[in-house]
Amino acid sequence: MKNVIVDFVAPEGFEEVTGPAPFAALNGPFYEKIVDDQTLVRAFQAEEKHLNGAHLVHGGMLMAFADSALGRSIGHQTGRRSVTIKMSSEFMKPGRVGDWIEAHVEIIRSTKTVVFARCDLVAGRRTIFKADAIFHYVHMGR
Repeated sequence: MKNVIVDFVAPEGFEEVTGPAPFAALNGPFYEKIVDDQTLVRAFQAEEKHLNGAHLVHGGMLMAFADSALGRSIGHQTGRRSVTIKMSSEFMKPGRVGDWIEAHVEIIRSTKTVVFARCDLVAGRRTIFKADAIFHYVHMGR
């Protein structure tokens, strides 16, 4: 499959994310922009590899991307690592090849062991996906 996006340059303030997660590396590249201590925006440019048979961004891609954005945003805001317990999603509008898709996350409530958050994926002025999630804080020591 040939990529449609050539010579892509991320919008100002976004930097490509590199890290140890093989799954994210296969689905990316992903980009992030730190707005402030409470706000991190994660994004990706929709490419052919992200499409389903109808030539729209695959729902599984949107779900995986939202899950990753939720985890990164929770970590950015709380300084703690977490894993998904539950995520409910709604598909609002289709994503298309070439769309710059941003994840905007809001933490609703954080307890000692879990955090409740929501995520909107937007392409331009269109909200294309919404998710509500519960994450469990984890200790990553050996």
